[in-house]
Amino acid sequence: MDEEQLALVEEGLNLLIQKYKKNQNKGDLQRMQAVMDAKIAIRKVMLSVAIKGDIKDITPVLEGGKGAGWEVTDFENKVMRYHA
Repeated sequence: MDEEQLALVEEGLNLLIQKYKKNQNKGDLQRMQAVMDAKIAIRKVMLSVAIKGDIKDITPVLEGGKGAGWEVTDFENKVMRYHA
């Protein structure tokens, strides 16, 4: 996954924020907060990619206390978790 693909993920998160901001369904405000956390975390991932290079795999994670984030595996199979 490269910076361009990560930018597409960020754009998708922006669309979800707009959708959940309307608060049309029960739980949308909590979903919006989770997406906002994930957006902050994806920017950390993007910074990491800019410094270290491309990554092999990225998986969304939701941890109590830390919120939404991303688990990233690089090409050396090193796993890092990024949270808001």
